[in-house]
Amino acid sequence: MQGRDDPTWPDTQRFDHRATDKRAELLEPSTQFIADRDAYLGQGSQDIGRRIADDQVELFVASGLIASLELEFKQHRPEFIALHDVGTSASLRLLTGLAGAAGARVQRLLVRKAGQGVPLAVLQFVEVPLADGTPVRVYSTDVTADLAQRAELALLLLSHSQLGVLLVGEVPAKLLATQLAPLQDAIASGAWSNRDLLLVPLGSGAALAAQGAQLARQNTVAVQVTPHAAQPKDVWTFIGGAWNRVHDRTGGKRALPTDMTRAVPKPRVPMPEADTQPMPLAQAATQAAPARTAASTTPPTPMPVPGSTRWQAYAERCAVIKGAVACCVFDTHSMQPMAMAGGPPSAERLAQQGTALLAAMNDASRALGLGPARSEASVSTQAHHLLLRPVPGHPGVAVHLVIQASTGNLTLARMQLERIEAPR
Repeated sequence: MQGRDDPTWPDTQRFDHRATDKRAELLEPSTQFIADRDAYLGQGSQDIGRRIADDQVELFVASGLIASLELEFKQHRPEFIALHDVGTSASLRLLTGLAGAAGARVQRLLVRKAGQGVPLAVLQFVEVPLADGTPVRVYSTDVTADLAQRAELALLLLSHSQLGVLLVGEVPAKLLATQLAPLQDAIASGAWSNRDLLLVPLGSGAALAAQGAQLARQNTVAVQVTPHAAQPKDVWTFIGGAWNRVHDRTGGKRALPTDMTRAVPKPRVPMPEADTQPMPLAQAATQAAPARTAASTTPPTPMPVPGSTRWQAYAERCAVIKGAVACCVFDTHSMQPMAMAGGPPSAERLAQQGTALLAAMNDASRALGLGPARSEASVSTQAHHLLLRPVPGHPGVAVHLVIQASTGNLTLARMQLERIEAPR
């Protein structure tokens, strides 16, 4: 048999984390053995959970949700920032803005009971690298969990964070004191680990200064009240500045970027093993498939261009369905509302819970060995029906319809929703 004309294949090599030329390493057509799964997935040893995808981390617990998470925080001592909403729903929007600026996705920590598929809780976060490359997670305390455990989870995240951030909306002084009372009691209990709180007023901050002084009387937590933040980029600037004043004591190596548009790195794209060369048009024509018949000359449907579709008219047509009280069109990747008609619930809440329901269906289907679930669902309560359906021709876009059970019919609503033409 005639020998190969190409060079001899290189020997198999073991992974060396001390290699300096990463690009040359990726371009080498050699197999590498990596002993540590976390190193392969790019996960640090202090992170909570096990990474299973670029935007998902999974944690299995054997006992109660709160006790298990608290044990994880104490054992691993991760560095993270916790965003907590007071009279607003801005924390998830801030995470979406951080991820969206880089074309990335908000990540999810799925906490499951061992042997069960449906998550006990879903925590959303983004990872922001410090100047030395160490990732710091930024969690929202607006978690998907049992109603009775949401408040406990929020306090748990704030307690073990290196920087707790309270995003405060337009809340009257008396109501603000009531809403901050559980936080004040938790700090006074003595089991509070956090030492730095940042209070960011998104509305008028007249009553916030007095409440900040009240929290600081415990003498265990440093409380800072920022000026009014009109935009998400202002909020992130205050957060980055507060982190750097307290945690960056090594000449800039632990600095957090304060520019929101550059805080989250762009998703990694695998390096090619060889340069791709375009095929000449003449050669492409000679190698093309046989010509289509006259009956199959219908031009294909063009792919939707992000930002070019007007969704408000579509949402309003869906809201005309009998019994509909709210309709939200949303992006299933970023959980960002794209159009809203009717309400309440709010557009943000419908988008968040719609994404969580679709994800829970897929997780449950995979756990049962049934493969990916069909990306549509209906849920019925005593007073309402929830109808979720992907928008045809628009990958990653779904519609969430809330129907009043006393005046609407779920089967009829589903049929009517399927007949409504999606925008082009």
